[in-house]
Amino acid sequence: MEEGTILFVAGTLLLIAIITTKFAVRLNVPTLILFVVVGIVAGSDVTGIINFGDFEQARLFGTMALVLILFDGGLHTKWTHFRKILPAALSLATVGVLATTGIIAIVAYLLLDFSWPVALLIGALVGSTDAAAVFSLLSGRPVDAKVKHTLEAESGTNDPMAVFLTILFTSFALAPESFSIGAGILSFIYEMGLGTLVGLAIGYLVTQLLNRIELPSSALYPTLLFSGALFSYGLATILHASGFLAVYLTGIWINNHDMIYRETLKRFSGSLSHLAEIGMFIMLGLLVFPKQLLDPRTLFVSAVIVLTLILLARPLAVVLSLLPFRYTVKEQSVITAAGLRGAVPIILATYPLSSGLSEAPLLFNIVFFTVMTSALLQGTALPWIVRRMGLETQRDTTVEPFLKFMTVTHPQAEIIEVRVLQDSHIAGKTLQDIEMPQDVLVVAIIREDEILTPRGQTRVLVDDQLLILTPKQADQDVRRLIASLGI
Repeated sequence: MEEGTILFVAGTLLLIAIITTKFAVRLNVPTLILFVVVGIVAGSDVTGIINFGDFEQARLFGTMALVLILFDGGLHTKWTHFRKILPAALSLATVGVLATTGIIAIVAYLLLDFSWPVALLIGALVGSTDAAAVFSLLSGRPVDAKVKHTLEAESGTNDPMAVFLTILFTSFALAPESFSIGAGILSFIYEMGLGTLVGLAIGYLVTQLLNRIELPSSALYPTLLFSGALFSYGLATILHASGFLAVYLTGIWINNHDMIYRETLKRFSGSLSHLAEIGMFIMLGLLVFPKQLLDPRTLFVSAVIVLTLILLARPLAVVLSLLPFRYTVKEQSVITAAGLRGAVPIILATYPLSSGLSEAPLLFNIVFFTVMTSALLQGTALPWIVRRMGLETQRDTTVEPFLKFMTVTHPQAEIIEVRVLQDSHIAGKTLQDIEMPQDVLVVAIIREDEILTPRGQTRVLVDDQLLILTPKQADQDVRRLIASLGI
């Protein structure tokens, strides 16, 4: 293809993928399925518009996309929420992944006649939930906060475990005689420990740079932010540590410390993460050849694996992982249902392909079938299960629907936008008659198409939008102010 044609096709596919998100909401189907379908339709087995089968390039692009997605997930993780459920999430990310891997491996060995090395590799490939799929599924859904934070933390922290097990068992399948459990355990401790140190250290350095360096243009700050994400992953990988864990922790550190242009940078991160997610799933769809998926043996093996995963492995893994923690049966049921598989297993399935393992093509098709079926069944059933378990909450109307954060160049200050509602007790009052918290200042009033300079005698009307400058540390004061505005 010529350059113009390539860019035209890429733009068309992205546009179609974005438009399909509207149908995903109406059909209650995870968006990843529609993105992948777009890729399949554009691929060589259907329309033949794009002939793409380079698994090495796909792994590289997929890894870069996952770095951006995990970094954005960290940037939207609050430590106050994260630390409460961290032990349970880490248990799901370790004990849960190991339990899932073991159960799938036993079924693959006993029922499907795979060798132990290949059976363990199949278990490792489908053993972890996917950050992109879970973040996308939970976004905007009114799910109980404890359950939601647990699922987000699990999906962000179990990718390193899945990567480690995949590489370990790929080596086992290629050279069973040189495999050592003791060496594997030591390698795991090293990778996770050093990955944690790298992630936190780079997070600290990036935060200091963002707040101290004076760049000639504010447009350079997002570039600086994402250079830190790439640097974190790259440095950890060079040191043979867990790059995925490092970049996720880098995002968490940055989000939970003072940062200039905070909300602007987070919105930019979110947009880039969505672009990476769409591109990644379309690319994975291009790698799939539907004719191979329709092979009877592939369908049978895949069906057994996915049924084992959904009906046996995931429920048992959740129960075992959360046994020491205070999670109700209803909470565990929702966590079980939300254990979606997504891009990570498919990308990990390219590792055996790159290594030359003879069973690798079959493994890739099994993993793809498992991911799509898991996403379709669990993703569509989740809202119903949440309602049945009584864990559907009211949508958050205290802050997000009525607040938009604007950019200021000081990490200790924020400008928030508050809309005055019909039942607000300040509607009709002048600003001098409203008791404002200390250090909080109304800097502008937007009324229809007019911007008013606020004065003491300025009267506040229904549907006015107040731009309020507030110190960041006055969080509780701001919340009391929001409550006083009738939100």
